[in-house]
Amino acid sequence: MQIPSYGAAPISATFLIARVLQLVFLVIIIGMASNFVNSMVMANHEPSREIVGALAITSIGTLYTLVSISFYWAQAELGLFVMAAFDALIFVAFVVVSVSIGRPVSYLNCYYRFENLEGSVLDGLKANWAKKGSTINLAYWSGMNKSNCFETKAIWGFCIALTILYATTAILLPTLHFKAKKAGGFVKTIA
Repeated sequence: MQIPSYGAAPISATFLIARVLQLVFLVIIIGMASNFVNSMVMANHEPSREIVGALAITSIGTLYTLVSISFYWAQAELGLFVMAAFDALIFVAFVVVSVSIGRPVSYLNCYYRFENLEGSVLDGLKANWAKKGSTINLAYWSGMNKSNCFETKAIWGFCIALTILYATTAILLPTLHFKAKKAGGFVKTIA
């Protein structure tokens, strides 16, 4: 099965590479965010809203990305514009997720975790640690140990990478449509 060229083989290949990278990053985020939520639940705390939001957006994005590959391969004329609109919406969603995760953890140093946080970190942790079902600030939870810190930063980094990839594909899809139209790729023959 040959990769559809849409009249612009390099752009089509770039789009397909971006889609593959999107799928890889989405699966990685689902795994890490699920592990993070599991750690919080096992410690009898309510999962962080930021991580749950990232998990929800990533799951929806994974479903869409898997389905969109078949539309890309089918050479649908208007399907490229619909996919571009969905890519733009997912781009906006990942911008929101990246900002919401990045705000509490951007200044967190994973090697010296309590260096950049205010002095009330330990008070906040002590006040909520023994309470079953309490919500602990993402920055505090991430700063508790190095693995939490690096996992949160990795989720944040992959979300930023996905914003770039979805912006790229949202730009490439209309370009592919116009290139295919110019090359006569969408001409239907009546038998």
